[in-house]
Amino acid sequence: MVLRKRWIERWIGWGFVWLIIWGSLIMAAACSPSSWQEMSAKVATFTPTPALKSSPTLIVATSEAIASEKVMTSPLAETTKSINVPAGTGTPVVVTYRTPEPTRTPTRTPTAAGPTPTATVVIPERPEGENPLTGLIVSDPSKLKRRPIAVRVGNDPVARPQAGLMSADVVYEEIVEWWVTRLTAIYLSEDPQVVAPIRSARLINAQLTMQYQAALASSGGSDGVRWELSQLPIVNLDEYFYPQPYFYRKGEGWQTRLAVDVSAARELMAKKNMEAAVVLRGFIFSDTPVGGQKAETIFIPYPRRTSQTLWRYDASSGRYLRWVSGEPLFDSTTQKQISAANVIVYYAPHEPTDIVEDSNGATSIRIIVNGEGRVQVFRDGVVMEGLWRTDGTQTPEFVFPNGEPIPLKRGNSWIEVVPPEYQVLINATPTPAARQ
Repeated sequence: MVLRKRWIERWIGWGFVWLIIWGSLIMAAACSPSSWQEMSAKVATFTPTPALKSSPTLIVATSEAIASEKVMTSPLAETTKSINVPAGTGTPVVVTYRTPEPTRTPTRTPTAAGPTPTATVVIPERPEGENPLTGLIVSDPSKLKRRPIAVRVGNDPVARPQAGLMSADVVYEEIVEWWVTRLTAIYLSEDPQVVAPIRSARLINAQLTMQYQAALASSGGSDGVRWELSQLPIVNLDEYFYPQPYFYRKGEGWQTRLAVDVSAARELMAKKNMEAAVVLRGFIFSDTPVGGQKAETIFIPYPRRTSQTLWRYDASSGRYLRWVSGEPLFDSTTQKQISAANVIVYYAPHEPTDIVEDSNGATSIRIIVNGEGRVQVFRDGVVMEGLWRTDGTQTPEFVFPNGEPIPLKRGNSWIEVVPPEYQVLINATPTPAARQ
Protein backbone atom coordinates (compact mmCIF):
# COMPACT_ATOMS: atom_id res chain seq x y z
CA MET A 1 0.00 0.00 0.00
CA VAL A 2 2.84 2.38 0.85
CA LEU A 3 4.59 1.71 -2.49
CA ARG A 4 1.36 2.23 -4.39
CA LYS A 5 0.72 5.53 -2.59
CA ARG A 6 4.23 6.78 -3.40
CA TRP A 7 3.84 5.77 -7.05
CA ILE A 8 0.53 7.70 -7.32
CA GLU A 9 2.06 10.83 -5.70
CA ARG A 10 5.05 10.69 -8.09
CA TRP A 11 2.73 10.33 -11.12
CA ILE A 12 0.65 13.33 -10.05
CA GLY A 13 3.82 15.42 -9.48
CA TRP A 14 5.16 14.70 -12.97
CA GLY A 15 1.74 15.50 -14.41
CA PHE A 16 1.83 19.01 -12.92
CA VAL A 17 5.35 19.55 -14.32
CA TRP A 18 4.29 18.60 -17.87
CA LEU A 19 1.16 20.74 -17.57
CA ILE A 20 3.27 23.81 -16.70
CA ILE A 21 5.68 23.13 -19.59
CA TRP A 22 2.89 22.79 -22.21
CA GLY A 23 1.15 25.90 -20.89
CA SER A 24 4.34 27.92 -21.30
CA LEU A 25 4.81 26.71 -24.88
CA ILE A 26 1.24 27.65 -25.83
CA MET A 27 1.59 31.13 -24.33
CA ALA A 28 4.87 31.73 -26.19
CA ALA A 29 3.35 30.73 -29.52
CA ALA A 30 0.31 32.94 -28.97
CA CYS A 31 2.49 35.97 -28.25
CA SER A 32 4.89 35.53 -31.16
CA PRO A 33 5.02 38.38 -33.76
CA SER A 34 3.98 36.10 -36.60
CA SER A 35 0.80 35.14 -34.75
CA TRP A 36 -0.40 38.63 -33.89
CA GLN A 37 0.60 40.00 -37.28
CA GLU A 38 -1.48 37.28 -38.91
CA MET A 39 -4.41 38.06 -36.64
CA SER A 40 -4.17 41.80 -37.27
CA ALA A 41 -4.07 41.20 -41.01
CA LYS A 42 -7.31 39.22 -40.79
CA VAL A 43 -9.18 42.05 -39.10
CA ALA A 44 -7.89 44.84 -41.39
CA THR A 45 -10.75 46.69 -43.10
CA PHE A 46 -11.17 49.62 -45.47
CA THR A 47 -12.75 52.88 -44.35
CA PRO A 48 -13.71 55.90 -46.44
CA THR A 49 -11.19 58.73 -46.60
CA PRO A 50 -12.17 61.44 -44.13
CA ALA A 51 -13.40 64.77 -45.43
CA LEU A 52 -10.91 67.61 -45.55
CA LYS A 53 -11.65 71.28 -45.13
CA SER A 54 -8.25 72.51 -46.24
CA SER A 55 -5.47 71.67 -48.68
CA PRO A 56 -4.14 68.13 -48.13
CA THR A 57 -1.21 67.61 -45.82
CA LEU A 58 1.58 65.41 -47.04
CA ILE A 59 1.94 61.72 -46.36
CA VAL A 60 5.15 60.40 -47.86
CA ALA A 61 6.56 56.88 -47.95
CA THR A 62 10.34 56.61 -47.63
CA SER A 63 12.34 54.78 -50.26
CA GLU A 64 13.22 52.03 -47.80
CA ALA A 65 9.68 51.32 -46.66
CA ILE A 66 9.07 48.21 -48.77
CA ALA A 67 11.81 46.05 -47.31
CA SER A 68 10.92 46.52 -43.65
CA GLU A 69 8.54 48.26 -41.30
CA LYS A 70 9.57 51.85 -42.02
CA VAL A 71 7.81 55.19 -41.74
CA MET A 72 5.36 57.43 -43.48
CA THR A 73 5.32 61.12 -42.74
CA SER A 74 2.68 63.44 -41.40
CA PRO A 75 2.94 67.20 -40.96
CA LEU A 76 4.16 68.90 -37.82
CA ALA A 77 6.62 71.77 -38.14
CA GLU A 78 7.00 74.39 -40.86
CA THR A 79 10.27 75.08 -42.66
CA THR A 80 11.29 77.13 -45.67
CA LYS A 81 13.16 76.32 -48.84
CA SER A 82 14.27 78.62 -51.65
CA ILE A 83 13.01 77.94 -55.16
CA ASN A 84 14.05 79.91 -58.23
CA VAL A 85 11.21 81.79 -59.89
CA PRO A 86 10.95 81.08 -63.65
CA ALA A 87 11.60 84.12 -65.78
CA GLY A 88 8.56 85.99 -66.97
CA THR A 89 6.13 84.57 -64.39
CA GLY A 90 5.70 87.77 -62.40
CA THR A 91 5.64 88.23 -58.65
CA PRO A 92 5.12 84.83 -57.02
CA VAL A 93 2.85 83.82 -54.20
CA VAL A 94 4.74 81.67 -51.70
CA VAL A 95 2.86 78.81 -50.09
CA THR A 96 4.53 77.13 -47.12
CA TYR A 97 3.87 73.44 -46.48
CA ARG A 98 4.64 71.53 -43.34
CA THR A 99 7.71 69.37 -42.88
CA PRO A 100 6.70 65.83 -41.91
CA GLU A 101 7.41 63.84 -38.77
CA PRO A 102 7.69 60.03 -38.88
CA THR A 103 4.83 57.76 -37.84
CA ARG A 104 4.45 54.00 -38.12
CA THR A 105 2.86 52.35 -41.12
CA PRO A 106 2.27 48.76 -42.35
CA THR A 107 5.04 46.97 -44.23
CA ARG A 108 3.16 46.94 -47.54
CA THR A 109 3.19 50.73 -47.85
CA PRO A 110 4.32 51.70 -51.40
CA THR A 111 7.29 53.94 -51.99
CA ALA A 112 6.17 55.59 -55.20
CA ALA A 113 2.61 56.79 -54.63
CA GLY A 114 3.28 59.60 -52.16
CA PRO A 115 4.80 62.99 -52.93
CA THR A 116 8.35 64.04 -52.20
CA PRO A 117 8.44 66.40 -49.20
CA THR A 118 8.73 70.09 -49.93
CA ALA A 119 8.64 73.28 -47.93
CA THR A 120 7.79 76.07 -50.36
CA VAL A 121 5.89 76.19 -53.64
CA VAL A 122 6.04 79.23 -55.92
CA ILE A 123 2.69 80.20 -57.44
CA PRO A 124 2.94 82.36 -60.60
CA GLU A 125 1.16 85.72 -60.59
CA ARG A 126 -1.95 85.65 -62.80
CA PRO A 127 -4.56 88.10 -64.03
CA GLU A 128 -7.79 88.13 -62.04
CA GLY A 129 -9.97 85.19 -63.07
CA GLU A 130 -7.33 83.30 -65.06
CA ASN A 131 -7.76 79.55 -64.79
CA PRO A 132 -4.37 78.11 -63.74
CA LEU A 133 -5.07 74.92 -65.71
CA THR A 134 -6.17 76.49 -69.02
CA GLY A 135 -4.97 80.10 -68.99
CA LEU A 136 -8.50 81.21 -69.94
CA ILE A 137 -10.39 83.92 -68.06
CA VAL A 138 -13.50 82.57 -66.35
CA SER A 139 -16.69 84.61 -65.91
CA ASP A 140 -16.96 83.60 -62.24
CA PRO A 141 -13.57 83.76 -60.46
CA SER A 142 -15.05 82.01 -57.41
CA LYS A 143 -14.97 78.77 -59.43
CA LEU A 144 -11.18 78.86 -59.22
CA LYS A 145 -11.26 78.93 -55.41
CA ARG A 146 -12.27 75.30 -54.95
CA ARG A 147 -10.95 71.79 -55.46
CA PRO A 148 -10.64 70.30 -58.93
CA ILE A 149 -12.62 67.08 -59.32
CA ALA A 150 -10.70 64.23 -60.98
CA VAL A 151 -13.05 61.73 -62.63
CA ARG A 152 -12.07 58.24 -63.80
CA VAL A 153 -13.47 57.60 -67.30
CA GLY A 154 -13.27 54.40 -69.34
CA ASN A 155 -11.52 54.28 -72.71
CA ASP A 156 -11.95 50.65 -73.70
CA PRO A 157 -13.69 50.28 -77.08
CA VAL A 158 -17.14 49.68 -75.59
CA ALA A 159 -16.80 52.88 -73.52
CA ARG A 160 -16.59 55.15 -76.56
CA PRO A 161 -17.86 57.74 -77.23
CA GLN A 162 -17.52 59.19 -73.74
CA ALA A 163 -19.62 62.01 -72.32
CA GLY A 164 -18.30 65.24 -70.83
CA LEU A 165 -14.62 65.07 -71.83
CA MET A 166 -14.67 68.39 -73.67
CA SER A 167 -15.70 70.14 -70.43
CA ALA A 168 -12.51 69.00 -68.68
CA ASP A 169 -9.63 71.44 -68.21
CA VAL A 170 -7.06 68.61 -68.31
CA VAL A 171 -7.35 64.94 -69.29
CA TYR A 172 -4.72 62.32 -68.45
CA GLU A 173 -4.49 59.04 -70.36
CA GLU A 174 -2.54 56.06 -69.03
CA ILE A 175 -2.16 52.34 -69.68
CA VAL A 176 -4.04 49.97 -67.38
CA GLU A 177 -3.29 46.24 -67.10
CA TRP A 178 -1.01 46.58 -70.15
CA TRP A 179 -3.81 46.07 -72.72
CA VAL A 180 -5.94 49.24 -72.76
CA THR A 181 -5.90 52.87 -71.62
CA ARG A 182 -8.05 54.78 -69.13
CA LEU A 183 -8.65 58.47 -68.53
CA THR A 184 -8.62 60.88 -65.58
CA ALA A 185 -10.59 64.01 -66.50
CA ILE A 186 -9.97 67.03 -64.26
CA TYR A 187 -12.74 69.61 -63.82
CA LEU A 188 -12.20 73.03 -62.23
CA SER A 189 -13.91 75.70 -64.32
CA GLU A 190 -16.92 73.64 -65.45
CA ASP A 191 -19.34 71.26 -63.70
CA PRO A 192 -20.93 69.03 -66.35
CA GLN A 193 -24.01 67.12 -65.29
CA VAL A 194 -22.98 63.98 -67.18
CA VAL A 195 -19.48 62.49 -67.27
CA ALA A 196 -19.41 58.84 -68.35
CA PRO A 197 -18.70 56.00 -68.31
CA ILE A 198 -17.22 55.99 -64.81
CA ARG A 199 -14.52 53.45 -64.08
CA SER A 200 -12.42 52.39 -61.09
CA ALA A 201 -9.28 54.08 -59.81
CA ARG A 202 -5.71 52.92 -60.35
CA LEU A 203 -2.40 53.53 -58.59
CA ILE A 204 -1.64 56.64 -60.67
CA ASN A 205 -4.58 58.40 -59.03
CA ALA A 206 -2.79 58.44 -55.68
CA GLN A 207 -0.22 60.79 -57.21
CA LEU A 208 -2.45 62.82 -59.55
CA THR A 209 -5.02 63.54 -56.83
CA MET A 210 -2.30 64.91 -54.56
CA GLN A 211 -0.73 66.99 -57.35
CA TYR A 212 -4.03 68.72 -58.10
CA GLN A 213 -5.30 68.71 -54.47
CA ALA A 214 -8.40 67.25 -56.07
CA ALA A 215 -11.40 65.18 -55.10
CA LEU A 216 -11.32 61.76 -56.79
CA ALA A 217 -14.53 60.42 -58.34
CA SER A 218 -14.46 56.74 -59.34
CA SER A 219 -16.34 53.47 -59.09
CA GLY A 220 -14.06 52.09 -56.41
CA GLY A 221 -10.98 50.03 -57.14
CA SER A 222 -9.17 46.82 -56.30
CA ASP A 223 -8.31 46.13 -52.66
CA GLY A 224 -4.69 47.11 -53.19
CA VAL A 225 -5.52 50.42 -54.88
CA ARG A 226 -8.22 51.28 -52.37
CA TRP A 227 -5.82 50.59 -49.52
CA GLU A 228 -3.16 52.92 -50.96
CA LEU A 229 -5.71 55.69 -51.53
CA SER A 230 -6.95 55.29 -47.95
CA GLN A 231 -3.45 56.11 -46.66
CA LEU A 232 -3.50 59.58 -48.26
CA PRO A 233 -5.17 62.78 -46.99
CA ILE A 234 -7.36 63.17 -50.07
CA VAL A 235 -11.06 63.64 -50.71
CA ASN A 236 -12.09 60.27 -52.10
CA LEU A 237 -15.60 60.27 -53.60
CA ASP A 238 -15.59 56.51 -54.11
CA GLU A 239 -19.04 55.57 -55.40
CA TYR A 240 -19.28 52.79 -52.81
CA PHE A 241 -19.08 55.27 -49.93
CA TYR A 242 -20.67 58.35 -51.58
CA PRO A 243 -23.27 57.18 -54.13
CA GLN A 244 -25.23 60.46 -54.18
CA PRO A 245 -23.67 62.16 -57.28
CA TYR A 246 -23.62 58.95 -59.35
CA PHE A 247 -26.47 57.63 -61.48
CA TYR A 248 -27.28 55.11 -64.23
CA ARG A 249 -27.84 56.37 -67.76
CA LYS A 250 -30.92 55.01 -69.47
CA GLY A 251 -30.44 52.78 -72.48
CA GLU A 252 -26.85 51.88 -71.58
CA GLY A 253 -25.42 48.46 -70.77
CA TRP A 254 -23.74 47.59 -67.48
CA GLN A 255 -20.32 48.59 -68.84
CA THR A 256 -21.30 52.14 -69.79
CA ARG A 257 -24.33 53.12 -67.69
CA LEU A 258 -22.59 54.58 -64.61
CA ALA A 259 -22.17 58.36 -64.78
CA VAL A 260 -21.38 61.18 -62.36
CA ASP A 261 -22.92 64.64 -62.08
CA VAL A 262 -19.99 66.93 -61.24
CA SER A 263 -22.30 69.69 -60.00
CA ALA A 264 -23.95 67.21 -57.62
CA ALA A 265 -20.51 66.10 -56.46
CA ARG A 266 -19.73 69.71 -55.55
CA GLU A 267 -22.98 69.98 -53.58
CA LEU A 268 -22.05 66.84 -51.68
CA MET A 269 -18.56 68.18 -50.97
CA ALA A 270 -19.97 71.44 -49.63
CA LYS A 271 -22.43 69.57 -47.41
CA LYS A 272 -19.72 67.23 -46.07
CA ASN A 273 -17.15 70.03 -45.56
CA MET A 274 -14.86 68.51 -48.21
CA GLU A 275 -14.49 71.66 -50.28
CA ALA A 276 -11.44 73.92 -49.97
CA ALA A 277 -9.96 76.98 -51.66
CA VAL A 278 -6.83 75.21 -52.88
CA VAL A 279 -3.91 77.12 -54.40
CA LEU A 280 -2.72 75.56 -57.65
CA ARG A 281 0.59 76.34 -59.32
CA GLY A 282 -0.94 75.42 -62.67
CA PHE A 283 0.86 76.06 -65.94
CA ILE A 284 2.55 78.92 -67.80
CA PHE A 285 0.80 80.20 -70.96
CA SER A 286 1.65 82.30 -74.00
CA ASP A 287 -0.11 83.39 -77.17
CA THR A 288 2.61 81.96 -79.42
CA PRO A 289 4.98 78.97 -79.04
CA VAL A 290 8.64 79.47 -78.13
CA GLY A 291 10.48 77.78 -81.00
CA GLY A 292 9.76 74.13 -81.72
CA GLN A 293 9.76 71.77 -84.69
CA LYS A 294 6.90 71.10 -87.08
CA ALA A 295 4.47 68.49 -85.70
CA GLU A 296 1.27 68.08 -87.70
CA THR A 297 0.50 64.56 -86.43
CA ILE A 298 1.28 62.67 -83.23
CA PHE A 299 0.97 58.88 -83.22
CA ILE A 300 1.07 57.24 -79.76
CA PRO A 301 1.58 53.45 -79.86
CA TYR A 302 -0.74 52.58 -77.00
CA PRO A 303 -1.97 48.93 -76.95
CA ARG A 304 -2.54 48.05 -80.57
CA ARG A 305 -5.92 46.32 -80.47
CA THR A 306 -7.68 48.84 -78.22
CA SER A 307 -6.07 52.23 -77.81
CA GLN A 308 -3.65 53.38 -80.53
CA THR A 309 -4.01 57.14 -80.63
CA LEU A 310 -3.52 59.73 -83.35
CA TRP A 311 -3.67 63.50 -82.94
CA ARG A 312 -3.83 65.56 -86.13
CA TYR A 313 -3.30 69.32 -86.16
CA ASP A 314 -6.17 71.33 -87.61
CA ALA A 315 -4.80 74.68 -88.75
CA SER A 316 -8.24 76.25 -89.12
CA SER A 317 -9.02 75.84 -85.41
CA GLY A 318 -5.43 75.86 -84.13
CA ARG A 319 -6.16 72.62 -82.23
CA TYR A 320 -5.26 68.94 -82.39
CA LEU A 321 -8.09 66.51 -83.23
CA ARG A 322 -8.16 63.00 -81.75
CA TRP A 323 -8.52 59.58 -83.40
CA VAL A 324 -8.48 56.21 -81.59
CA SER A 325 -8.00 52.89 -83.41
CA GLY A 326 -8.38 54.68 -86.73
CA GLU A 327 -11.69 56.36 -85.90
CA PRO A 328 -12.39 59.96 -84.83
CA LEU A 329 -13.35 60.19 -81.17
CA PHE A 330 -16.40 62.29 -80.32
CA ASP A 331 -17.84 63.67 -77.09
CA SER A 332 -21.38 62.28 -76.97
CA THR A 333 -22.57 65.41 -75.12
CA THR A 334 -21.48 67.92 -77.77
CA GLN A 335 -21.42 65.55 -80.77
CA LYS A 336 -18.10 67.18 -81.70
CA GLN A 337 -14.74 65.54 -82.23
CA ILE A 338 -12.45 65.58 -79.20
CA SER A 339 -9.79 68.27 -79.56
CA ALA A 340 -7.02 69.81 -77.47
CA ALA A 341 -5.12 73.08 -77.47
CA ASN A 342 -2.13 71.18 -76.06
CA VAL A 343 -1.07 67.55 -76.32
CA ILE A 344 1.62 66.70 -73.79
CA VAL A 345 3.51 63.40 -73.97
CA TYR A 346 4.65 62.61 -70.43
CA TYR A 347 7.33 59.89 -70.28
CA ALA A 348 7.17 58.09 -66.92
CA PRO A 349 8.43 54.78 -65.47
CA HIS A 350 5.92 51.91 -65.57
CA GLU A 351 6.50 49.20 -62.95
CA PRO A 352 4.65 45.87 -62.63
CA THR A 353 2.90 45.03 -59.37
CA ASP A 354 1.15 42.01 -57.87
CA ILE A 355 -2.12 43.91 -57.32
CA VAL A 356 -4.81 41.90 -59.12
CA GLU A 357 -7.35 44.07 -60.92
CA ASP A 358 -9.81 41.62 -62.48
CA SER A 359 -11.07 38.05 -62.54
CA ASN A 360 -8.58 37.17 -65.29
CA GLY A 361 -5.68 37.90 -62.98
CA ALA A 362 -4.50 41.07 -64.78
CA THR A 363 -2.28 43.14 -62.53
CA SER A 364 -2.00 46.85 -61.88
CA ILE A 365 0.83 49.09 -63.11
CA ARG A 366 2.66 51.53 -60.85
CA ILE A 367 3.31 54.61 -63.00
CA ILE A 368 5.67 57.14 -61.42
CA VAL A 369 4.46 60.65 -62.31
CA ASN A 370 6.28 62.37 -59.43
CA GLY A 371 9.91 63.43 -59.81
CA GLU A 372 11.30 64.37 -63.22
CA GLY A 373 11.29 63.02 -66.75
CA ARG A 374 11.17 63.73 -70.45
CA VAL A 375 8.25 65.66 -71.92
CA GLN A 376 7.12 66.70 -75.39
CA VAL A 377 4.70 69.63 -75.58
CA PHE A 378 2.67 69.96 -78.80
CA ARG A 379 0.80 73.16 -79.63
CA ASP A 380 0.07 75.22 -82.74
CA GLY A 381 1.45 72.50 -84.99
CA VAL A 382 4.92 72.38 -83.39
CA VAL A 383 6.63 70.29 -80.70
CA MET A 384 8.92 71.50 -77.93
CA GLU A 385 11.21 69.09 -76.06
CA GLY A 386 11.96 69.43 -72.38
CA LEU A 387 11.38 68.04 -68.89
CA TRP A 388 8.42 67.61 -66.60
CA ARG A 389 9.02 67.88 -62.86
CA THR A 390 6.94 67.89 -59.71
CA ASP A 391 7.58 67.05 -56.07
CA GLY A 392 4.10 65.55 -55.86
CA THR A 393 2.45 68.40 -53.93
CA GLN A 394 1.63 70.52 -56.98
CA THR A 395 0.84 70.26 -60.68
CA PRO A 396 3.85 69.44 -62.87
CA GLU A 397 5.96 72.15 -64.47
CA PHE A 398 7.14 71.81 -68.05
CA VAL A 399 10.55 73.33 -68.71
CA PHE A 400 13.17 73.50 -71.45
CA PRO A 401 16.54 71.84 -70.72
CA ASN A 402 17.84 75.25 -69.57
CA GLY A 403 15.11 75.48 -66.93
CA GLU A 404 12.98 78.11 -68.65
CA PRO A 405 9.24 77.28 -68.67
CA ILE A 406 7.61 75.77 -71.75
CA PRO A 407 4.48 77.88 -72.23
CA LEU A 408 1.24 76.15 -73.12
CA LYS A 409 -1.44 77.45 -75.45
CA ARG A 410 -4.50 78.79 -73.67
CA GLY A 411 -7.15 76.09 -73.59
CA ASN A 412 -7.56 72.46 -72.57
CA SER A 413 -4.72 69.93 -72.45
CA TRP A 414 -4.48 66.19 -72.90
CA ILE A 415 -1.54 64.60 -71.09
CA GLU A 416 -0.52 61.27 -72.61
CA VAL A 417 1.43 59.24 -70.03
CA VAL A 418 3.70 56.70 -71.74
CA PRO A 419 6.63 54.44 -70.77
CA PRO A 420 10.10 55.97 -71.36
CA GLU A 421 10.85 53.43 -74.11
CA TYR A 422 7.82 54.40 -76.24
CA GLN A 423 8.59 55.66 -79.74
CA VAL A 424 6.02 58.38 -80.37
CA LEU A 425 5.85 59.12 -84.10
CA ILE A 426 5.68 62.73 -85.29
CA ASN A 427 4.51 63.53 -88.84
CA ALA A 428 4.02 59.82 -89.50
CA THR A 429 0.70 57.95 -89.45
CA PRO A 430 0.99 54.15 -89.62
CA THR A 431 -2.16 52.18 -90.23
CA PRO A 432 -3.66 51.32 -86.82
CA ALA A 433 -5.05 47.91 -85.96
CA ALA A 434 -8.71 47.39 -86.71
CA ARG A 435 -11.07 48.07 -83.82
CA GLN A 436 -11.96 44.87 -81.99
